[in-house]
Amino acid sequence: MSKVILYTTIFLMFVTFNSQAQEASYGVRIGANLSSISSDDIPENLEDSRLGIVAGFLAEFPITEKWSFQPEFQYSAIGNDDESLRVDYLQVPVFIKYNISDRFNVHIGPQAGIKIWEWEDNTSVETNFNTFNLAAVAGIGVNITENFFADLRYGFGISNMIDDSNIPGGTKGNTRNIQLSLGYKL
Repeated sequence: MSKVILYTTIFLMFVTFNSQAQEASYGVRIGANLSSISSDDIPENLEDSRLGIVAGFLAEFPITEKWSFQPEFQYSAIGNDDESLRVDYLQVPVFIKYNISDRFNVHIGPQAGIKIWEWEDNTSVETNFNTFNLAAVAGIGVNITENFFADLRYGFGISNMIDDSNIPGGTKGNTRNIQLSLGYKL
């Protein structure tokens, strides 16, 4: 699965850099994640979702009038509400975007993340998270004005985010999150 995502990303980058369509645009976005770790191994009393922040930068490279390629770089606070199940990532979502009209768009793509922080005082649950996380993300967007926009996204973790190397029998856990953000294109 990860080879398909890698080849798709390389193809999209090739198409984008060879495109003679419109000029690229750049922007910033900030918003909120409502996230959780989906796992049969997490006790029921620790399953509450976490409300976290997401903030980042984006670039949009038009391919045609309707299609564009949109890589991003963002900080994202995800996990569960319990402190021992919180983890923060630097993420790189890479979207293919389709503009339904001048106002609305849909976008889909892979998202790679690198862990930059996890709760160290694991008193309630001994949880360690893998350094790398891979997810699939889909969303809808609306252009509020020429520069301001909003988007709503759903992310589904593909890789196991829980480091189970010290757990007999192993354990699995995947991220799930809904993200609402506002942005500004320069």
